[in-house]
Amino acid sequence: MNTSYLLEVAYQRFNAGHEDGAIDSLRQLLADDPECAEAHALLALCLLNMRRLHAAVHEARIALAKDPLLPLAHYAAALVDMASRRFKDAEQHLLQLLDLEPMQPRYYRSLADLYQLTGRLQDSLPLLEKALELQPDDPANLVAMAEYHQANGNWEQAHSFARQALQADAGYAPAVLVLGHLLLREGDINGAREHAIWALQENANNVAALGLLTAVKARSNIFMGFWWRFNRWMNERGSTGAIILLLGMFVVYRVVVITLAGQGLTGAAEVVDWLWLGFAFYTFAAPQIFKRAMEKEMTQVKLSKEF
Repeated sequence: MNTSYLLEVAYQRFNAGHEDGAIDSLRQLLADDPECAEAHALLALCLLNMRRLHAAVHEARIALAKDPLLPLAHYAAALVDMASRRFKDAEQHLLQLLDLEPMQPRYYRSLADLYQLTGRLQDSLPLLEKALELQPDDPANLVAMAEYHQANGNWEQAHSFARQALQADAGYAPAVLVLGHLLLREGDINGAREHAIWALQENANNVAALGLLTAVKARSNIFMGFWWRFNRWMNERGSTGAIILLLGMFVVYRVVVITLAGQGLTGAAEVVDWLWLGFAFYTFAAPQIFKRAMEKEMTQVKLSKEF
């Protein structure tokens, strides 16, 4: 079968979120042309989306070895390195990409993602603005801006960019999910659930949509609801702020216990001890329960017939 045709089909399936079908086409292509660097690079991206990181690393390395100047090979290597937490290597690939193709918005977005992962949130904004300048109507650029403002607690701006993305493409799943998370934060559980199912209609294996649906269920559950609110509140303060806050809580706990014990109120001090231990156990157990719920959703996705 024609190599270019198989590659085109693989791209179509990959862009539609059907990685299994894309991999089938790429395997057929590579059986006839194992030297095709572009096929290896696209295969790496498919495998990465399917969370098969080791295999994705292998394919990305093959793509780079076969064509060191292929932009897609560097792009796949950058995303694989980010997933493997090799951030310096990922940054080098992305900077090289910007030299090779300075008019490609997704490279600016990927470098912005890298900076956000490594705590350089403010450094990511000029990159996102550059991507938006290059393609103002691209929903991916608009969603990236929405996510940036969401991470900074700029809720109105996040809403605005998410809705602009949906105006540009009403079926764009990332925009649907950003808006779903914003609605969930505001307490609109039904709206958030509808957005999660909306995204799942397009792709029942959409991990982000399943994550939103699981978060909706956690938010609705009495036991998990408190943890979900606490976790969201901590995340909004960033990693440094969350660490400082937790240390402060621990210091306050110890001061209270020592003060009570020093005043001879040993019973009250023991109660505070048990309350702290209960809080610690709860915050340890709740994420594990959430993770299991997420895994359950990923293995047993059933959409209502009314959608």
